[in-house]
Amino acid sequence: MKFSKELKEAIKNDERFDMQEMISLKSLVKHVKEAKITPPKKGVETPLDAKVQIPGFGVMTRKQMQGSIQRYIAEVSKYLKKGDPESAYKALYKRGVLKGFLETEIKHSGK
Repeated sequence: MKFSKELKEAIKNDERFDMQEMISLKSLVKHVKEAKITPPKKGVETPLDAKVQIPGFGVMTRKQMQGSIQRYIAEVSKYLKKGDPESAYKALYKRGVLKGFLETEIKHSGK
């Protein structure tokens, strides 16, 4: 939101307006816009920088979620390479977070 010099000066000179309150309101509007969660839309891919809701986990950007999926898969792979299928099983099925990540990624992929 940009104000012309004349409007800023008029607001400054008018005792009814408090410039600090205007700045705070502007800041609040900016934070509300940034905090918006993007719902999935069929046929439309959600941008990577959009915040998405992961069931049972919380909110993060799609890009962060994709990185988390890759880390979980790498962790499972590491356990399998070490010959520890129990730990791989726990990482895949006991936590449940990976399932939420994958379901959310599928919903937001536009398919």
